[in-house]
This record gives sequence, C-alpha cells and structure tokens, in this order.
Amino acid sequence: MIRFSAFESHGLALAAMTEASDGDFSKPAPNAIPLNGGSLSALPIPAPITVTQVHGTHIAIVDARGAVSQDEADGIATECAAIPIAIRIADCVPLFLYEPKRRVCAVVHAGRQGTLRGIACAAIQRLTDTFRVDAGRIVAHIGPSAGPCCYQVNEEMAKEFSEKDLPTQGRFLDLWEANARQLARAGLPAAAITIEGRCTICDKSFHSYRRNGTSQRNLAVLMVGKLDENEK
Repeated sequence: MIRFSAFESHGLALAAMTEASDGDFSKPAPNAIPLNGGSLSALPIPAPITVTQVHGTHIAIVDARGAVSQDEADGIATECAAIPIAIRIADCVPLFLYEPKRRVCAVVHAGRQGTLRGIACAAIQRLTDTFRVDAGRIVAHIGPSAGPCCYQVNEEMAKEFSEKDLPTQGRFLDLWEANARQLARAGLPAAAITIEGRCTICDKSFHSYRRNGTSQRNLAVLMVGKLDENEK
C-alpha cells in the first residue's frame, strides 16, 4: 500500500491506495470493504465505506451513522472524521479531495467516461452545495491510474476527448491533466492540485485492467480522523 504523505500533511489521517500485493478489493460486502489481509488490515481503522461504481458523476454522502445517501455513485464524501471512505480502481483515476477548515473529504472514481462527463467538477459542486465549503480552500491529489504514456484508445474515443477540450496526444489520453484542468475550472488554485504521476498500466505494482484484463481491483482510501501515532 502506498500512502500519499504530502496530501495527508494537510490534516488527514489516511490517504492511500492499495497495491496488488495487498490483495483484490473487487468484491466488497454491501457498502463496506472487508479488511482482507495485507497492509490495509494492519491499520487501526474501521472497514471503509464504498458504493457500486457505474461510471457516472453522482457523489454519495456518508452521514455520521455510516449511512450512504445512494448505492450507485462514483464518488463518496463525508464530514465524519471517524469514517473511512473508498473507491475501487484498476486504471481509472482516484481523486482525493479535502477541505481542511471544515474537515470535509471526498474520494472520486474518474475514468474516461467520468472525466468526459466532468465528474471532478461535479464532485466540487457537491462539496460546495452540501457542506457549504469554499472551492478555493479544497486541496486535491490525483492518484495512480492509466497514464498518458500508456492509455491508448481508438480514434473515435480520442476525438470525443479532444472535442471536450481535454488533453490528447494522438490516440493517447491524459486523464491526469484532464482532471487537473477540470478541478481548476471548478475553482481550485493550481497550487492545490497535485499529481502522483504513477501509471497503473506500466507499473506492475498495481492491478490493471488495460494491462492484462484482470477483474481484480486496487482500493483508494481516505479518512480524516486521527490514526494511532505508531502507524504514521
């Protein structure tokens, strides 16, 4: 499991993504991921809350009881410090969002379809509407996913992407820069957006659908509440 320590330094207990060695997180129990071995099970956190991902733009809200506003969504947000939230990833972009003043966080699944439909902007809008946070105070981290080095699609898909003013290089898509641009359009300062820059297709540390057609998934996890200091 990799932890994004620079992003955690904004006041988060955990911003992380599992690797292939941590196991397969493709088949969670309803709404909650079992901590099935690997380094994730060693963390002193409850089972993360998740949803059924459908490549849309809806962002579910988790309340203080752990109840989820909708079962199908491609992002999860909460202001509850003690509740970890998670999405499943196998080449799509995990977006980590956090507003330090209100301590509101969200984790978002931004694949090609979600990016085309503007899920990054939809997530910021959801946070500002639901929690009354200022977009200019939100920080974002774009985690490991299919990179511009490897993410090749057919000409029609590439054209559809470029027609939305999203970056392409021939038939290669740049989901990292595309989501960074959308976050900036939604009001985030450029300095508040960071990109991990690790490609899940060429980096064999991760499960990758595009590399080998696997049904296995990595897990991107976010939590505000404080971890035991020994786990830092």
